[in-house]
Amino acid sequence: FTPHSIVGQLSGGERQGVAIARAIYKQAELIILDEPTTALSLTETAKVFHFVRQVRASGRSILFIGHNIHHVFDIADRFVVLDRGKVALTADRSEVKSADDLINFMEEIAHPGGLPGLHEAGGAEQRA
Repeated sequence: FTPHSIVGQLSGGERQGVAIARAIYKQAELIILDEPTTALSLTETAKVFHFVRQVRASGRSILFIGHNIHHVFDIADRFVVLDRGKVALTADRSEVKSADDLINFMEEIAHPGGLPGLHEAGGAEQRA
């Protein structure tokens, strides 16, 4: 798309990109993205992630809220897991080896001791 494109005629990913670009233009220090890739195609999702990486490279902070842990893991440098509105885990990227570690931790929260083979993310801080 171009600066002259009509936003209503853009794809979902491009519209998300315009919203992120608007926040950058307005020099927002914190950009909150709540499920920004919901209902987007893989191509549109890739475009949104491209914009997110650009924002991060510019030094701005992004609060990325998402349920697709693999997507979140690909772009985040810090993780916070909530359980019924309370912080259950905080961890830096260096403390979490894989998206599966986060998934396993969340499954353990949902089913304490009920699913075999689960473990919490190594080195991460768990909060009660």
